[in-house]
Amino acid sequence: ATWGARVEPEQSVGGDFYHVFKRAEGRTGVLIGDVSSHGYQAALIMALTMSAMAIHAQATAEPGEPGETVAALLASLNDELRQTEMFLSLCYVVIDPAKGDLRSANTGHPHAFVVAADGTADRLTANDPPLGLGSSAPKSVARPWHRGSDLLLLFTDGISDARDDTGAVLGEARVLDVVRARRAEAPSRIVDGVFALLEGHMGTVPPADDQALVVLRS
Repeated sequence: ATWGARVEPEQSVGGDFYHVFKRAEGRTGVLIGDVSSHGYQAALIMALTMSAMAIHAQATAEPGEPGETVAALLASLNDELRQTEMFLSLCYVVIDPAKGDLRSANTGHPHAFVVAADGTADRLTANDPPLGLGSSAPKSVARPWHRGSDLLLLFTDGISDARDDTGAVLGEARVLDVVRARRAEAPSRIVDGVFALLEGHMGTVPPADDQALVVLRS
């Protein structure tokens, strides 16, 4: 798999994060998450999530079932989320290019897509609430993955909700337009293109939220 990613925290530290895991048999796991606040407390939850996820992603019996991995993560984080009254939206994706499938568990994360060769963007629906807001076990959803042509696109709302000096938001559609236009390029170049759009839109306005983006082709 080839991938590109970037995180820009709103403060010196933040609560948006991503991780790319190499899995057995050529699979790739991709995680993006957004903690409900900013600053050091959000960064602590982020760090706990990253360390727990690294363990659970390797320990889950069936690597193609991200729902099980996210359920184990929730069990690890539950007490901390309850004590801090914070919650966590995330999307965890496992791609198996040999089998031609993608499985995802999405807990309240809106901006998760597979972009096909023709530019069609298919959303990976958030079927479960953010971690910390519900107690049910997250579910896995499967869909086809076209090796070499499909792009996985994950980003946080700090990108789509970014405002210019008139208060106008950038919006999800413009991010998708850039990804479609540059979809034949290397994932790192697509990431550069989205952040160029973002910086051009914001101008001198400081970000009001953390910003994270992952693009992957397998």
